[in-house]
Amino acid sequence: SIEIPDSVTSIGSDTFENCSSLTSIEIPVGVTSIGDWAFYGCNSLTGITLPNSVAVIGAAAFSDCAYLSTIKLSDSLISIGSTAFAGCSSLSSIVIPDSVSEIGEFAFYSCYALTDVTLGDSVATIGGNAFAECYELTGIIIPDSVVSIGEYAFSNCFCLEYVQIGNSVTSIGDSA
Repeated sequence: SIEIPDSVTSIGSDTFENCSSLTSIEIPVGVTSIGDWAFYGCNSLTGITLPNSVAVIGAAAFSDCAYLSTIKLSDSLISIGSTAFAGCSSLSSIVIPDSVSEIGEFAFYSCYALTDVTLGDSVATIGGNAFAECYELTGIIIPDSVVSIGEYAFSNCFCLEYVQIGNSVTSIGDSA
């Protein structure tokens, strides 16, 4: 495990990339951003809680953390970068806070065990392939705030039985 000092305000790109023995980390309250690939491939990491100061999760920040099963996102989070949680194959549920306006492309791609997704009331854009290959996802309610659903957003979600699309959607990409 790693204890990050309270003086740290940003976790830079590639900081803990492929730290395969990292099992736990406590992110201090002052951290406002987590850089691209920061925790990529940390296969032993099982859970993470982001403090309310975190506003940005960079591209592939937690990608391929195969045993990451619980994530508590920050209430001040604005953006989830592309492939941020792609390949987190043990993740079973995620609540996207009301503060998030954009879910990047491939953000939750190949989260095979993901069964429950709650989208906050400020999400405007669901990127292409954002939830593609989430094989166990059974239903999704897309709030009225969503304007755009990217191509292949829910592609290969074999168990998807229920989709409710909000009134503001003006664009749905190919094979969504």
